[in-house]
Amino acid sequence: MVGGVASAVVVAAYAIGLVVKSREDVLRALSYNAPIAFLFLVLAADLAVIVLTRRCARHDLWTLLIWALAFVLLFLRLGTRTLEVSGHMVWLPMLTTQAWLYGFPRWFVCVGVLSTLWALGLKILVFGGSSGVPGTIVGAMLAVALVAGHRDRRFRVD
Repeated sequence: MVGGVASAVVVAAYAIGLVVKSREDVLRALSYNAPIAFLFLVLAADLAVIVLTRRCARHDLWTLLIWALAFVLLFLRLGTRTLEVSGHMVWLPMLTTQAWLYGFPRWFVCVGVLSTLWALGLKILVFGGSSGVPGTIVGAMLAVALVAGHRDRRFRVD
C-alpha cells in the first residue's frame, strides 16, 4: 500500500513536471516511466518492511544484494555514462521476477511482464536506442540470479 501511494505521488509529480515543461510527449513519457515507478516503489516498500521488521531470511539478503548490483549498474548508466544498457530493461525483468518469487498477485506480475514488453518495444521501435537489447540481457541475468538465490525456497503455485 505504501509503495502504491508513493508511486501515485511520484507519477503525479512527474506528470505535472512534464506539463510545466510543455513536453509534447507527455503520454508516451508517462507510459514508459509510470509502470517501472509503480513496480519499483511497491517492491522496495515490501523489502523495506521485511528488513525493518527483521524478518530477513537468506533469500531476502540475496534479493538485497541483487538490488545493490542493479543500483551500481544504474549509476554506471546514468551517473558516469560508461555503460550502454537501458536502466528500464535492467530493472524490469528483475522486478517482475521478484514479484513472482515473493508471491505478489498475478495481476501485479502481469503488470511487470507487460511493462517489460512495452518498454522494450518503445526502446527498440520508437526511441531507436541501442541499449534496449543489452539491457534486457543484463536484466535477464539479474532475474536468473534472483531465482538462483531463491532455489531452496518454496515457489508459490496457484
